[in-house]
Amino acid sequence: MARLPLCLLLLASAIWFGGAYEAPEAQVRVFHPKGFEVSIPHEAGISLFAFHGKLNEEFDGLEAGRWARDIPSAKRGRWTFRDRETKLQLGDTLYFWTYVVYNGLGYRQDDGVYVVESYDNQ
Repeated sequence: MARLPLCLLLLASAIWFGGAYEAPEAQVRVFHPKGFEVSIPHEAGISLFAFHGKLNEEFDGLEAGRWARDIPSAKRGRWTFRDRETKLQLGDTLYFWTYVVYNGLGYRQDDGVYVVESYDNQ
């Protein structure tokens, strides 16, 4: 009997035992007069969160973007990217993608879009 490649076995077991993992949807918070954060909730198995973002410009594939940062640990139950300097205006659009390492495998949430309609601290 031919041996299946390990990746096929992992995929088959993920489907068989409840489906493949999906990266959590990111939450965006924008502050006035400046700063924003993008985060996901912590869950057992996550060992890294990465954020890649651009302001008012869509991505062309999986480029790094204006912001590209790995977050190596969760704090207060969330994996959070913070920018304390950028001034986001009402109507600005944040384009982003995130990457999560879960149980040693990487998963992306692509095509994130957030339009600034209000500030979280007003």
